[in-house]
Amino acid sequence: MRVILVSPWRETDPRTVRGAPDQAFLVDAMRKRGWEVKLVRPSAMGSGLLRIALLWPEVTFNLIAIPAKSLGLGADLVICMDGKALPGAWLAALLRGAKLAKFQHGIKDFRARRNRLVANWINADVILNYLGPGLLFAVEDGSGAHDLAARLRKVVKLYPAHSGVCDSSDRNATFAFVGRLHRIKGAGRFLEMARLVKKELPDARCLVIGAGPLSDEFTRSGLCEMTGEIPHRDVAGRLQGARVLCATSPYGNFTLPVVEAMALGVVPVVFGVAATARLLRQAGVSVRPGDVRAMAREVVRLLSDDGHFREASARALERAAELPSWDARMGLTLDALEGLCSDS
Repeated sequence: MRVILVSPWRETDPRTVRGAPDQAFLVDAMRKRGWEVKLVRPSAMGSGLLRIALLWPEVTFNLIAIPAKSLGLGADLVICMDGKALPGAWLAALLRGAKLAKFQHGIKDFRARRNRLVANWINADVILNYLGPGLLFAVEDGSGAHDLAARLRKVVKLYPAHSGVCDSSDRNATFAFVGRLHRIKGAGRFLEMARLVKKELPDARCLVIGAGPLSDEFTRSGLCEMTGEIPHRDVAGRLQGARVLCATSPYGNFTLPVVEAMALGVVPVVFGVAATARLLRQAGVSVRPGDVRAMAREVVRLLSDDGHFREASARALERAAELPSWDARMGLTLDALEGLCSDS
């Protein structure tokens, strides 16, 4: 199988990837199955709000740029990892008579945001991905990806994956944050909450795995042990001795760190936005979005009440066992892609 992977991300090796490893596991699984994978990166116009404002010029430019960049590459399948690149990926597939698949790994608070006009504006690339051609692989990360795909016929619904369920009896009074240290990721809210926890439990250990614009603010606070950004494969080792993982993003919180934490018996305490609580079930604690005091109270209780923690940890392990490992999810994904290519 010859594959053109249209993606703005370079990660192709799960052993070295930092941050979300979905693409790296996908590429690794395809190559292990003997598929030939070629990466084509679309062009980007700016970043942040500027990139949102320039969405349609970027989409139009890549409609030409992606087929041009992929000249000379044969393909049976074109996979698009970013909605903004979908028209260009579609044209590249059409010119080769190849099948088209697309992935959606999250939605920017599409269901939870009260201002639907703003939600539609910041999610224009997501809407384009859902309504455009190709087989959609929708990964439910707590942001409502499956809800938005409810009326689609050509969709494969996936769930977050973990590296394997593994409990640890060696626990200490540690609460953790894993992710980019940016306000849009809720890092500022976590720091507010950490101050409240440390006020109640001065000896509690605060572990922060990640880096970003707020790194200096976290360092100046003197509250946290900072690891910086580390490879995905090393995150589990750092989390294993913790009791609590806090997910303070204003978007869907059922992201990779939450899943990996549950698989280690670490209890997630999250803001209950979008589809997060429905996915979490009884495996953690969900509080009102933005309520750092309520989150701090739950963290303090889990750190100080051994019986309460053991019960919550057991539920987290049970829920993690219901979710797929990376190998299982990649097997399902590749089987679906093979089915797409064999479907005339």
